[in-house]
Amino acid sequence: MLSLSDLLPCEIPNGKQLVDNGREIGAATTMGISAFCRAHGVTSELEYKLKMAREGRTMTALTIGLQDWPDTRAGLEKIYRACEERGFYIDRYILALDRRMGLPAEMRAAAIKETGPLLVTAADWNEVAQSVPIQPHLGDMMIGSPASVDNTRRALEAGVNYIGNMSQFAWKYQGWPGDDVDQMAEVVKALGLMASKADAGAVVHSYLDDGFPAQFGDYSSYVGWAKFERYVVEELIGAKLGIAYGGLTHRPVMKMVVAMAIEESRPANVATSFYYTNTTRYTPIMEENYGILGVDALHLMLADRHSRGGAAIMPVPVTEAIRIPSPDEIIDAQTVARTIAATVPDIYDTVNWPVLEAQRDNLVTQGNHFFDNIINGLNDAGVDITDPLQVLVAVRRLGSAGIERHFGVGTPTEDPAFDGYEPIVPTDVLQDFLNVRNELREVSRPKSWTLNRSHKAVIASSDVHELGMRLVVDVTESLGIKPVIGSVGVDPDELAELALLEEATAVLVSTHNGMALSYGESLMRELAARNIKPQVIFGGKLNQDVKGSEMPVDVTDELTALGIDVCHNLKDLASIIKN
Repeated sequence: MLSLSDLLPCEIPNGKQLVDNGREIGAATTMGISAFCRAHGVTSELEYKLKMAREGRTMTALTIGLQDWPDTRAGLEKIYRACEERGFYIDRYILALDRRMGLPAEMRAAAIKETGPLLVTAADWNEVAQSVPIQPHLGDMMIGSPASVDNTRRALEAGVNYIGNMSQFAWKYQGWPGDDVDQMAEVVKALGLMASKADAGAVVHSYLDDGFPAQFGDYSSYVGWAKFERYVVEELIGAKLGIAYGGLTHRPVMKMVVAMAIEESRPANVATSFYYTNTTRYTPIMEENYGILGVDALHLMLADRHSRGGAAIMPVPVTEAIRIPSPDEIIDAQTVARTIAATVPDIYDTVNWPVLEAQRDNLVTQGNHFFDNIINGLNDAGVDITDPLQVLVAVRRLGSAGIERHFGVGTPTEDPAFDGYEPIVPTDVLQDFLNVRNELREVSRPKSWTLNRSHKAVIASSDVHELGMRLVVDVTESLGIKPVIGSVGVDPDELAELALLEEATAVLVSTHNGMALSYGESLMRELAARNIKPQVIFGGKLNQDVKGSEMPVDVTDELTALGIDVCHNLKDLASIIKN
């Protein structure tokens, strides 16, 4: 049974007052109009999206974020010109920013750099919406972050209309000294600012795969969570919410069904943000990746045509599994997407829609139960479910696993495979985790392995990717090593302090966001400052932004020179850990 003391601090600001504060900021904020909107004769991206949905146009989007804004702007200009020469245009671009952008401006210089640009000057912000006639989308590190209010205001003034990422309220931002209440207060105030501009076309964006749903084991929970975010943003605050989905679901038909189910809670006056093609099935074989891209994009385009939700399709370049895609690779993916889009009207009528709609309706029913469980459960615990700050702080403190255990519509279970909850419609993330885990368990502990009983490993992720960290935990357990679980997005000093307190013999770090070397340097300094020398092992995407290089470069050798051991495959962990 949940209690209020488990979910909320004794004193917490009034969330409704924070919304009003945000609306006051909005009253003094003037929304800009982008070069794209002017070119298409509309006042906002929402107006454009709803128009395209009525006309049946398949829209596309791209994601880009190079080392800095000038490089990114140059990449956008190159992409726009190349696509124009090929006879098509792209509807929107998603700017992938450095995670430091989520910190207040005065804190960014001291934080660790990741892949992606920072917007520093007023000219940078203005150019985001004016440099090319592609509509900008600012999803990452805006709403959800400790810098939510200032970033949202600047984005609106520049001419950006879809601003998020609401789901990132669950993130921890490295270098942020405040607590979760401080961060959530900024989020709620920024949502109030967006509410003040809702009638002018401002839409709060939420990419569900960047939040708690990415860790859910049940698509029923996933669909119900979409309704929960709508409840907070639309009912409690009065803003509009545009949802995005897709990167972590690789079964094409299931992807259509989930997208269709999410669309069922969308109000008619709001357009969906975007659908992501698959980000989990690409391999080093580019020919295979093109096949995956084509199949995934087609199914998403069909689902969008059926729902008429106004989603832009985001075709992921085929090099995504290896490194940050270049502008040329983005152009190629967009060309594939436009070619596929031309076939959608003919293929649409061949799909057995009643079968898919029946699956959709089942997911919607289960999702509604999940939503009701959240609202009723929070209310029973004493949370004021009309106060957006209380609601967000409460679910953030529960975490993804706690949310499903308490509110999920599946079955409670003692089976350790399901972390206390057996789903009704298992997510691809859960099935992938179980498959990889079983494969690793078969090979990760060699017959020659002998356990040093004093082993204790602290395990954490330098970014928000929790699945990799969970696999590391499982492999260490299979080796008989006691894991001490840190957190995602953990700061090097926090990780070093945990290693000191736990008297850890090893520190294992999963990293992905182009910061491996700088994070490693900082971690080794923090360990030395505490006069401890655990073995340090890094895995994941071991790359780093380097001045003079357009793309992040591999830094395995540099990590090794620091005294950090590198694990490229968890199957090899037993041979790397010093026993």
